[in-house]
Amino acid sequence: MKHEKKFLDDDRGHYFQVDFLKAVMIFLVIFDHMVSWNIKRDIGVALWERISIPVFLVIMGFNMGQSFQRNGANTLRELYSWNYFKKKIIRYIVPFLILYAASTLIGLILYNYDFIAMYNTQYYPDHGIINLFTGIMVFWGPGNWFIPVIFGSIIVVPLLYKAFKKEPGLALFACFVIEIAMQSIIFFFIGNITSWEEVHIINVLMNCVLTYLSGIGLGMWLSFDHNIKSKRNRIMWILFLISLYYIINYQFFDFRFSIDGIPLIRGDYHFLVFPYSAFLFMLAMTFLPQKSELRISKAITLISKSTYHILLTQILGYGLITAYWGTHYGIDTGFGPDKILDMIIAWILFISFGILWYKIDQIKDLLKRILYYFNFFIIFSSLLFFTFWGQAYWIPIPLLIILLYAITALVANIVIRKPLNTKVIFSWSAFLVTTYIVMILQVVVVQTHEYPISLFLISYSLLAAFIGTALWYSEKI
Repeated sequence: MKHEKKFLDDDRGHYFQVDFLKAVMIFLVIFDHMVSWNIKRDIGVALWERISIPVFLVIMGFNMGQSFQRNGANTLRELYSWNYFKKKIIRYIVPFLILYAASTLIGLILYNYDFIAMYNTQYYPDHGIINLFTGIMVFWGPGNWFIPVIFGSIIVVPLLYKAFKKEPGLALFACFVIEIAMQSIIFFFIGNITSWEEVHIINVLMNCVLTYLSGIGLGMWLSFDHNIKSKRNRIMWILFLISLYYIINYQFFDFRFSIDGIPLIRGDYHFLVFPYSAFLFMLAMTFLPQKSELRISKAITLISKSTYHILLTQILGYGLITAYWGTHYGIDTGFGPDKILDMIIAWILFISFGILWYKIDQIKDLLKRILYYFNFFIIFSSLLFFTFWGQAYWIPIPLLIILLYAITALVANIVIRKPLNTKVIFSWSAFLVTTYIVMILQVVVVQTHEYPISLFLISYSLLAAFIGTALWYSEKI
């Protein structure tokens, strides 16, 4: 009975509606970073596509509120427990640090090992020194700004929950006041921008969780009662109508709050747009099922669990595209067949590799996980190079070998369907790393007449991998 009760409690705390929303929103995030404002400006994105980050913020507040309620945490000591921080470090900070290291190394390769060139080019001219202390990577990619918001939420949300437990109405009001205060600080203390230093300071403030606190607060409010017909949620209807009115005027009539040309409210995500997304969240919670038996629901749930890793993957992916093209906006002039194909490819690559990264992080064996990280970043960056840039230029043979390796590994994983020995993974990872290094040398250093030497290195490492695998399987037999 005890185990049965635990199962029922876990099931009651899971919402398929949330999974569905997170899956849809991550598709929209990838869309947002591929399609330029030349197109988005004319298709009413504020009402349907730019809701992705606001919905994620609402879900963040909702999930954390639900989690604290299930855990029964009440005191600040319980809310700020080591177990809480440990989970957040493993869930968010460790994958980000891995991305930071991998992206910087890949970026150095793309910029011919010139760190200053990478720093000045990748996020120029918004990249100030101060950004390096807030979570903005040297090898920047779109969506990077949301990482500091997530990190800040780790500190703020437990205290926010404590406030909502005591005085929910006052806590929600305080969220709006704090966010308005953040916007006021930018307006009164910086105002008209006259230097890049001021841009960098504004970026730090705009990447702070306090600037988006009303979105998280609305989610926290709904974590206690998300019934759209509840008397308690009448305020949500009022806020929704105000928010909808503002968004329509903002999107279609270019309405802006400003004084002498200086914006009173900066950014697209703030207290005037969050209630609209929070209301859509309530609608989803009301009209979508809490449980789903459809086959596709498993895929939706898996994407939902992987959204953070998908976000990190698309940051790296679009960072690579930015280094190739000079911009991450691959769709700038309309949706022709080629542009639609690019969008579909981006969805497939970023979501599938994001899920793969999430699954790698579930591996208990640390050495095996590290080896898979090497495989992940080498194959992903090579595939991006081949798909979005290399196809228009000379394609080195080692790149084709890496892609063939990736296809073979995928087929082998589907056929074998059992964990490989760490030594076998090490052998093949060594072959992959060697091939990747040779590819870099061919592109940057090695002359054409020296190619046979580099291909010899690939052949030697391939032979070693085959021998290592054969020895392992012979022991098994």
